[in-house]
Amino acid sequence: MIIFGVIYALLGILSIKGIINGALPGHEQQEPIIIILSCITLIISIIAGISSIKEDINDTQIIGIIVIIIGMISLIYTQLTQGIFNNFDCITIVLGIGITLLTILAKEDAKISKKKSKKTSTSKKKKKKTK
Repeated sequence: MIIFGVIYALLGILSIKGIINGALPGHEQQEPIIIILSCITLIISIIAGISSIKEDINDTQIIGIIVIIIGMISLIYTQLTQGIFNNFDCITIVLGIGITLLTILAKEDAKISKKKSKKTSTSKKKKKKTK
């Protein structure tokens, strides 16, 4: 997500400057809401990447949901105002879904690990008592 956020920022800046055309719809016309949504997307993407590296599962899941929502808003707004499908917003949504699903799986794995560790610790205590 950090790499995606940096690439999104670079493409946004180059599109606003007019160096790259057609990469991010709405940036060439300097549509303010699209640019603001893009800035929010890239900032939240970088925060999601940092949160993932820190392995903070709860925060990462919430940030993943926020990434999905912002991506959907940006995708729909760009489609309605520009009549163009933005691939980067679609990628944002897919990455947000991926982050959210991975955090859900990590939570389930943590629950299973706790159950297994409780079972092994109680069985060790029972063995010590029988000796």
